[in-house]
Amino acid sequence: MSRLKKPILCICEGASEKAYLQELNRYFDEEEIPLYCIPKPSNGGQYIRVRNTYRAVRKANPKSTILIWVDWDRYKRNDEKDMDNYQKKPSDIPNFLFSVMNFEDFLSMHLEREDLNRWWISCTSRNHFNSPSHSREYLHEFECLLGIHYVKGEVPICITMRSLENLRMHQEESSIPFKCDFAEELFRLIKTVL
Repeated sequence: MSRLKKPILCICEGASEKAYLQELNRYFDEEEIPLYCIPKPSNGGQYIRVRNTYRAVRKANPKSTILIWVDWDRYKRNDEKDMDNYQKKPSDIPNFLFSVMNFEDFLSMHLEREDLNRWWISCTSRNHFNSPSHSREYLHEFECLLGIHYVKGEVPICITMRSLENLRMHQEESSIPFKCDFAEELFRLIKTVL
């Protein structure tokens, strides 16, 4: 007998995160994990867009669990004064769950350690952790790492027990600079329903 699934509404930047959440739902179904992520793209990580999307989703879903998952890169660079605005956010807006630095860095955490290390070296050579790279600066290199043609809006990896275990291990290892608050919350939610 299947258990009732707990819906988690996820405000996310765009098509890539939406595709990841859909792939995560497939994994939840296969493993009979009673969670279901409902992506609500804000069409960009700009603070104003994310805030407005959150308010619209909250208004339509006043009692639902809502997470806000965005990339840290634009906040670190303070693009369009995003960090300034985030630091002044009103109390009705929850803390964002950041991927350090971006979605591709988050995806790299699902890989085996050898591949993650290659991506880490690439990021370090670009000074990515101090001055986050824009996608045009690294997408080709990311494709080479994965050995596939990668397009934003697609999930170039399979979500499996192994890839999620890699994510968890890399998230917990303090020496690895890639981190993701969403991953932390994801593992907490999985633990509460199992």
